[in-house]
Amino acid sequence: MRGETITVLRRGGEQWYIAVAALAVAILFIWVVADGIFRGDPFGNIAELILATGWGFWGAIRYLQVRVEVKEGGLVVHNFFTRHSIPWSAVSRLEARPALRIVLSDGKVVAPQTGAESLASTIRHNRKQRAMQERIEGARRRALDQGSTEVVTKQIWAGNLAILAAVYAGMFSVAGIAWLVN
Repeated sequence: MRGETITVLRRGGEQWYIAVAALAVAILFIWVVADGIFRGDPFGNIAELILATGWGFWGAIRYLQVRVEVKEGGLVVHNFFTRHSIPWSAVSRLEARPALRIVLSDGKVVAPQTGAESLASTIRHNRKQRAMQERIEGARRRALDQGSTEVVTKQIWAGNLAILAAVYAGMFSVAGIAWLVN
C-alpha cells in the first residue's frame, strides 16, 4: 500500500498484557531451568516449560503483529496469519457493532483482529471499536477525492510460527548451555 502512514491502531490494553506476560515468562523460564539443573536434567522439564511460557509468547507475538495501519492510500490490516491491503476506493463502509468490520465494495468483509469484540468492549458499548471506526472514517473522507488504482490484496503469513519456534530454540539452547556449564 502506497502513501505515508497516518496512524497505527492497536488495542489499548494489550501493551499491559505484554509487560505482565514478559515478566511472567522470564520468571517461569528461570525457575523451570534452575529446577532442572538442580535435579541434573534441565531437558526433563521441556513440556512444562512450553506449557508455562507458551501463553506469554503467543500474546507477545500477537500484539506485535496485529494492527491496522491507516495510510494515505488505504488500510493495511495485519491479522495474526493474514495481511490485507485495502485501497480507500474498495471500502464500502465500516461497522463497529460489536466488532470493527470493513465491508468492501464487492460485499466481502475484512475483520481486523485488533477491533475484535470482547466482554470488556461490550460493557463499554464498543467504545474502542467506534473510536477506531471514526479515525479510519476521518482518514477515508480526506483521501477519497484522490483516485486510486490499487486493488485489494490478501497475503498469508506464517512467520509467527517461525518466530515462536526460534524463541523456543533459543530457550532450549540457553538451558543446554546452563546444563553444560553446571
